[in-house]
Amino acid sequence: MRKAERERFGNPVIWPHSLERPEAVRICDVVMDVGAGIRPMRLYTPKRHICVEPCAQYCDVLRAAGGYEVWEMTAEEALANKPVGIEAVYMFDVIEHMEKAMGLRVLQLAQEVAQYQVAIFTPIGFMTQTYDKWGLGEDSWQLHRSGWMPEEFPDWHIILRPRHGEKGFIAIWDREKTSTHK
Repeated sequence: MRKAERERFGNPVIWPHSLERPEAVRICDVVMDVGAGIRPMRLYTPKRHICVEPCAQYCDVLRAAGGYEVWEMTAEEALANKPVGIEAVYMFDVIEHMEKAMGLRVLQLAQEVAQYQVAIFTPIGFMTQTYDKWGLGEDSWQLHRSGWMPEEFPDWHIILRPRHGEKGFIAIWDREKTSTHK
């Protein structure tokens, strides 16, 4: 990590997330922030912010920063355990790091767990990434393994290019507004 970034964000470094909260994203008390890395969701401050992160080094940064409940495990492990009381599941810059079949399974589990809403952000289509942009040497966790298109989320609310003209989208699944809930 560059010296200027350490000075700007502190050490240990929690990078601010550049997404702004779309109106369609509910404010919830208990959120599960899947794949938080060192850039947890900052759309608002929930009463309980659970960061699910499989990378031990990223978990150490989150714990040192304080204010987060850190679960060191994969998205599938966390969601398959069917935790109760999770109002929203957020996966920002996450599913593209999974093989497509695993991403689809994780999305389904998130819909089963979330009481109200699931929200993701991902690039439009496949975008090559092979290195840890945070400079912590965790290249295998940062490798992009799949690409996603808005039309793969037919029952979700889609917001195109939500930040700085980036070729990405937010997809929001709302339990009350879709017919896909159980």
